[in-house]
Amino acid sequence: MIHNIVVKYLRRGIFFIANGYWKALGGLSIALLWLIAGGVFTCTLALFPLAIRCFKCAYISYKPFGRSVTVIYGKISFLGCVWILTFGAPIALYCILLACASCAVLAGIPSLPQWSKLIKLALFPANAIIE
Repeated sequence: MIHNIVVKYLRRGIFFIANGYWKALGGLSIALLWLIAGGVFTCTLALFPLAIRCFKCAYISYKPFGRSVTVIYGKISFLGCVWILTFGAPIALYCILLACASCAVLAGIPSLPQWSKLIKLALFPANAIIE
């Protein structure tokens, strides 16, 4: 019982430190891009569901450690096509550039799974299950 509590708080501490390092490494800029995309999509009623998803993705981009993203491939909707053509591809390319930059620093290599998570999320936010 006590062991589980200690492990739980130790994991929270590690995620807190990792998320702090993440924000300094470029996570803050990705979260701002998601917020800008959500703000643009909020102005239109047809794309409002995508705006809500953008705000959820901004939170995941701000604190990716301790979260999981599952993308369901194979189905793509009109919103998905609009997303990839407008904001998805540039955000994915920016994530790829920041992932390459984080590989240049030895301490940035453990953040590569988070970058791959965000690249998948940038391309298919409407098909993602965020946990």
